[in-house]
Amino acid sequence: MSEANKKYLAQLKAVGDGDGSLDNIAYIALILASLDRPGVSLQKYEHHLKILALDLKGQNVHSDSAKDRAEALIAVLLGRHEYTGNSEYYDDLQNANLMSVIDNRKGLPVSLSILYMHTAREQGWHIEGLKFPRHFLIRLHGEDSARDGQVIIDPFNDGKILVAKDLRDMIQNFSSTDADLKPEYYQAITDREILVRLLNNVKVRCLKVSDLGQAINILSRLVMIDPQDIQHHYELGMLLAHVEKIDQASERLLYCLENVEKFEQNDLIEQQIFSMLQDLEKKSQEIQGGNILKLPETE
Repeated sequence: MSEANKKYLAQLKAVGDGDGSLDNIAYIALILASLDRPGVSLQKYEHHLKILALDLKGQNVHSDSAKDRAEALIAVLLGRHEYTGNSEYYDDLQNANLMSVIDNRKGLPVSLSILYMHTAREQGWHIEGLKFPRHFLIRLHGEDSARDGQVIIDPFNDGKILVAKDLRDMIQNFSSTDADLKPEYYQAITDREILVRLLNNVKVRCLKVSDLGQAINILSRLVMIDPQDIQHHYELGMLLAHVEKIDQASERLLYCLENVEKFEQNDLIEQQIFSMLQDLEKKSQEIQGGNILKLPETE
């Protein structure tokens, strides 16, 4: 492993050890992207992030208004650099790779949002991701939210500033029975949760096309940056078992068994894990000629 990769992995581990906030979310997203583009330097992409920030600074926004700030931000990301959603090839994995997004100026809602957030934060502006279902959105605050307002932006749809009717219409498109705007939809999420959402987009697309190798890679990254979520460990263990990585799968599933109280419906999960560990034990004996994997005793 190169020194650069060692450095990157250490930085990703630091994300997992932290409180969920990040000094530079775009930089961490670039590190995640670089794992799928080995040998490609980050220098060009870090330089572009600086250009975005300088271009926004060049807008000379002296207003404290959230709307004025949003319009300047959109003028830079959409107007000058032409970032927009890739609706034509939505499921292309490159839409979630920030290096490719910068190259192509197209991406998913969450990857584009990371660029918007980075650029705004470089001006010291308060901007955050929202727990809005199905379609990732961001909220930009004025200098004083109570006085200067806040706006919700959709980077995927040309940086549109959304009002309540737009949000209701979006919910209606997702659900034919409930178009209410629930309070939790407006809750802010941590930067780490944004990166998890980014990686989950890739994981789901890999599983759809049965690219189990890349799905395992993505789950390994999820375990690294979000180790407290037991579901990542479980999914990784089950996939490793499926591809008969017996030792790695056993280690991961034993960890899940030791932390089974963290699961919802933990009785069912416990049965599934134990059953899979028994299958792995049998395979291990077949391969190693009777070298037995010791399972925890049941009550």
